[in-house]
Amino acid sequence: FKPEKSITRAEFTKMLLDAIHLTPDSETVAWMKAHAKMKDIWGRPTAYTPKLYDMSGHWLTSQGWLDAALYSGMVVPDDYNGKNFRPEKAIARYEIALMTDRALGLVYPASQPVEGELPFTDKEEILDWMKGYVNESVKAGVLKGYPDGSFQPNKTSTRAEAVVMIQRMLEKMEEGLNPDITVVARYEEDYEENGENRKIVQEEETDQIQLQVVDNVIYASLNDMYDVEMGLIKRYGKESVDKLSFAWWPIQQEVIAYVTNINTWVDYSYQMGNKEYCWRSNGILKTEYCAPTRALYGELMVPVCDLSHYSREAQDEWKGGWDPETGTLTLLMYYYVPPVRTS
Repeated sequence: FKPEKSITRAEFTKMLLDAIHLTPDSETVAWMKAHAKMKDIWGRPTAYTPKLYDMSGHWLTSQGWLDAALYSGMVVPDDYNGKNFRPEKAIARYEIALMTDRALGLVYPASQPVEGELPFTDKEEILDWMKGYVNESVKAGVLKGYPDGSFQPNKTSTRAEAVVMIQRMLEKMEEGLNPDITVVARYEEDYEENGENRKIVQEEETDQIQLQVVDNVIYASLNDMYDVEMGLIKRYGKESVDKLSFAWWPIQQEVIAYVTNINTWVDYSYQMGNKEYCWRSNGILKTEYCAPTRALYGELMVPVCDLSHYSREAQDEWKGGWDPETGTLTLLMYYYVPPVRTS
């Protein structure tokens, strides 16, 4: 293992991806590649086509790790001079901060202005664009300063140090994983018949939604919830299930879900590390969750219940109902209102 040997960019990239389950053959990476988007020169969404110019023939490329890194957003070509990765270069501490922040879904908070000064004696060596990433990595406990009060952003790391940093990152990422919670998915239809409003509720338990509990908030995988929702519509719904598509923006760590109903078209935008989300139909409506979203093994985790201020009745996907006696979380996965028919 040679623990005191410096670790290269390529080695750290593979180690990080392997640790967070974003291996070349993973379903999550395949999903990311299929749905990856970027903006074209006119600001319109187009297929994401990342390119590093010095990676042809390198083992990171031939083994599939480079694609996994690029399409997951762990590596962004524009972060490197001339889009040359220089894979055998020893990785610097600021780069580890950048990549572990991306793994934790912290691009959004890391992109915001840092309040006050960083508490390091060599803070002038930390470039402005690095400051947010260094700040978030320190807050997450992944990287720490040295006893003399310095951070040393350009210092290279040993393999042993890299292992410690990745382990700290995993401990932060995997907080509250797999809690003992029963999930009930609910499907509702509301329509008028013979002058009366009638509501049919279908409920079923599911173990298909990944959960974690952090700081008294329950988080659920966004993709898992949409998969369960599509299953409910297919079994009980009056609409076609061919109404949902996705876009994944690796650089911004953002998921957009495009939903086409009978009457309208709408999209929902969710970003890792952001408390705010928005949906667009005729206009743009922004609203907030009870806490910022998280990242777990490349999946966007959405807060669905604040256990400090919960309701027993599910209100929507992001305000699940909580029964503390039975440890049951009820999620309103889909609410269907038929179109108004006019003669």
